[in-house]
Amino acid sequence: MLELVPYQSVDLEQRFPAVSRAECTRCVHLVDALGRVHRGAAAVRETLRRLPGGRLWVLPFRIPGGLAVSERLYVWIAHRWGPLGSSAVRGAT
Repeated sequence: MLELVPYQSVDLEQRFPAVSRAECTRCVHLVDALGRVHRGAAAVRETLRRLPGGRLWVLPFRIPGGLAVSERLYVWIAHRWGPLGSSAVRGAT
């Protein structure tokens, strides 16, 4: 089960001590059931893996160098549009 927690939550750093609010403004984070923190493209990979048919969605990440390329792409997209995309932040479609 995935629980979405906005980084603006008052208790964010209490619930997830390994996650800082400042880091959350730069990239998405996923904290798994074991407490491991995945950031950026790795968080996207782990989220996709948990979706129905997820094994297919993560195939590009398994190619040698795939995660590194995905991370560079993630950083570029986050820099260009923000971690969630400017339309998602504004609530537009």
